[in-house]
Amino acid sequence: MALQRTPHTPFLLFLGGLLSLFAVTLWYLGHEDGIQGMRLGSLLTLVGGAWVFLFTAQLSSTTLAAKLFWRVLTNAAILSLAIAWLGYVCWYTGRYEWLSRRVFAGLSLVPVSLLAFATVPDARHLLFADAELVRIGSFVALNATYAPAFFAYPVVGYALLGVSFLLLAGAAIQARGRFRWQIGLLLSFATLPGTAVLVDLSGYAPVPGLDLGPVSAAVMAVAGAFSVVRFEWLDLMPIARDQVFHSMADAVVVVDADGRIVDLNRRAERVVGDAAADAVGRQLSDLAPALAPALDAADERAQSEVTVDTPDGQRVFDLRLSSATPSVGGRAGYALILHDITARKAAEDRADRRSRRIERLLGVVNELAAARPAEAVFRRAADGGHEVFGADVCRIAVVEGDRFVPVASSADGAPDDLPPQPIDAGFAGSTYRAGEPIEVDDLTDVRGGSSRLVADAEPTYRSLLSAPIGDRAVVQLLSTEPGDFDEDDRELVSLFASHVATAVDRAEAESDLRDERDRFEKFASVVAHDLRNPLTIASGRHELLADDDDVPDDHVEPLGTALDRMESIITDLLTLARRGDAVGEVEPVDLSACVADAWATVDTGAAELRRVDDLGPIRADRGRLQELFENLFRNSVEHGSFDDADSPVTVRVGLLDDADGFYVADDGPGIPESERASVFEYGHSSADDGTGIGLAIVDGIVGAHGWEITVGDAADGGARFDVIVE
Repeated sequence: MALQRTPHTPFLLFLGGLLSLFAVTLWYLGHEDGIQGMRLGSLLTLVGGAWVFLFTAQLSSTTLAAKLFWRVLTNAAILSLAIAWLGYVCWYTGRYEWLSRRVFAGLSLVPVSLLAFATVPDARHLLFADAELVRIGSFVALNATYAPAFFAYPVVGYALLGVSFLLLAGAAIQARGRFRWQIGLLLSFATLPGTAVLVDLSGYAPVPGLDLGPVSAAVMAVAGAFSVVRFEWLDLMPIARDQVFHSMADAVVVVDADGRIVDLNRRAERVVGDAAADAVGRQLSDLAPALAPALDAADERAQSEVTVDTPDGQRVFDLRLSSATPSVGGRAGYALILHDITARKAAEDRADRRSRRIERLLGVVNELAAARPAEAVFRRAADGGHEVFGADVCRIAVVEGDRFVPVASSADGAPDDLPPQPIDAGFAGSTYRAGEPIEVDDLTDVRGGSSRLVADAEPTYRSLLSAPIGDRAVVQLLSTEPGDFDEDDRELVSLFASHVATAVDRAEAESDLRDERDRFEKFASVVAHDLRNPLTIASGRHELLADDDDVPDDHVEPLGTALDRMESIITDLLTLARRGDAVGEVEPVDLSACVADAWATVDTGAAELRRVDDLGPIRADRGRLQELFENLFRNSVEHGSFDDADSPVTVRVGLLDDADGFYVADDGPGIPESERASVFEYGHSSADDGTGIGLAIVDGIVGAHGWEITVGDAADGGARFDVIVE
């Protein structure tokens, strides 16, 4: 094939080489960085280079057939460029559903059909109505008139170009900052070659023999190279970002290596307090100082927790740093992803605050349980309310008749400064009548309804939490901060007040019991003292009568029995009065040793004790437990022998099989079922010489330990007492 050298050939070869070099560079960068836009850009410039080289081949050929062949291939390259351009725009705008093999395989059939026309010479007349060679200076050029069928191909090409324009126009509406520059450049890339092709089709050639289309493709390549560096062309996708970036639930701020804001989504605008159009290009440290330290520590940690003052108030974020490359070949920047955890932190802080208060409450409750008398309970409750709730002051007033009388305060001297007030007045009266807590967030708003218990003369107190203590008192918590109490505090103060009421009831009950016991012990001591003196005299006279042979034994012996019974009654009465049902310190006790000591103390006569070698430990008051066994042993010995039996009673002690505890059993006559319900009552005894107090003492010791005792039949037919330790 004969070739000719034209004045335009070197220039066109240079432009084609430039486009090819740019295509190779973009492909390499896209392959290294994994950026799909780079690879699509490489395809665009490669097809543009093919356009230039094919036109150069047409210009350099000298025969009409060769020129027509290369002209058809040049038009195929132009259509391929339009298809590649639409593919890039679909990627850029996030229209991934259009980037399917089926769609672009169908579009590729259009330039492929032109290749068929190029390879079949007889078919070219369908595209060209007339064609001839014309001489322009030192070379020949093609002068062709297109047939109507040819124009179907430009229509397809411009239709593809129009679709890309619509997609970019939609992107421009949402784009901001440098993205608008990107879209403007993309529109120019499409407009310049499209206009040049339209000029070529019209037959107008400013430079004889040179089409503007290939030249425009070269200009596009130069502008593209500049755009890659200056505007991150091929890196970012405004519409795809709008669909993902702006719809993200998290705030995202992208900064460059110098800490300047490159981009941010709508949620991030609420964080930095500025619109994106005004924020882009400014230093992150100027707009959001709380976020800047995260960049300084980026090499050490990629996640942290930050608190930021935003237009919506103080917010807490879980901040994650992700390395980003804002421009091709540029230094790495960062994407700051901010997940709002304000609600979660508030819930965690609330749970932690509640946990700490419950822990302090448990400590106070233990101290309240040990406090005596009721006045001491109220004083400890006032200090405890201050400790548990962190209030500035906690005050308690009790109900006396129709008045509230202050009795305790966590502030020194406060109760004396507050006189009694009517029971139906102020917040204390409202709380007492409602029977439930009352919370006031700001007392300055309702100061006219306050009471002296809230202290009108103390305007620094802003918030109040008031709760009834049963029907006997009211506790009031005061704070200088408004809204210092919440729903959790309302629940806890009810629990706190119930424990105070329980502790007061216990203290008063124990006080009444002590008074009653003191009176009973005094009565028993007086009785015992008044009885023992004449009893001693009677016992002396009995001994004299026993030594007198003239006095019949049938008179002396009953007298001795009566005197012994009176001594037993006095001893049991004093024991009951002085010990009662109370127990001392509870500690681990060796049950076997305790049983042995109790057996040795009781006058068991010929009775026999059988027990398990090792009964193990039990938590109890050692002295009271031994007293329990002494009374059970004494009961078995005194009531366990048959009237007609010569063998002594056998007592057994062992552990329960189906529960924690122990049993004491004998092989005597047992206890009739009709009497078992009353054996633990004071004064009940089946023996003529029994006092009826021993088993009552046993029942009291068991109850004082929180245990349970039952009576039934032993395996040998005698009585069995089961003590269940809970």
